[in-house]
Amino acid sequence: MRRLFLIPLLLGFASSVQAKDTCTFTSQYQPEVTIEVSTKYPMTSGYIKYKVSPVFNFSTGVQNGYGGQYFSISTIPNSSTDERETIVSGHAVTVVGDQASSKGTPENKRKKGQKKLFFPKFGLNYYYSLSPDVNEPDSRFNLTKKSIAILKAAEGFWIPSKKCEKYVYYAW
Repeated sequence: MRRLFLIPLLLGFASSVQAKDTCTFTSQYQPEVTIEVSTKYPMTSGYIKYKVSPVFNFSTGVQNGYGGQYFSISTIPNSSTDERETIVSGHAVTVVGDQASSKGTPENKRKKGQKKLFFPKFGLNYYYSLSPDVNEPDSRFNLTKKSIAILKAAEGFWIPSKKCEKYVYYAW
């Protein structure tokens, strides 16, 4: 009888562990656009989501040596035979409050503030990854609510949840 009582308890614990394996970056100006990443791995990956639906693959990490933090955004293949297409990749810019990351602000001038990331060229490359066919939804010349929200989010900062702050690598 005790075993039957423990089964629902254990199942509930297992499902809550799954939910704790991710954290979220939220667009500062478009909160319906988020980045959800895995917390299991030091070089982490996940998805850019509009509302709760995945739109793009996302990854971030730290390059060896002095390189800094990088990011990569690519398409999600529709089938197992499709290949990922990289939309944009490059260095992530870390900002704390209104100051550049630890690489750009001397230690004696650093102030506490909100940690955030910026992904240069994300907006530009996202816009040009959209089809030029005006008859296609989400085309460059026929923007939908989703594509407009992603475009606005791509041009701004991404705010980490408390759990995700460890992936803002060059903050203090």
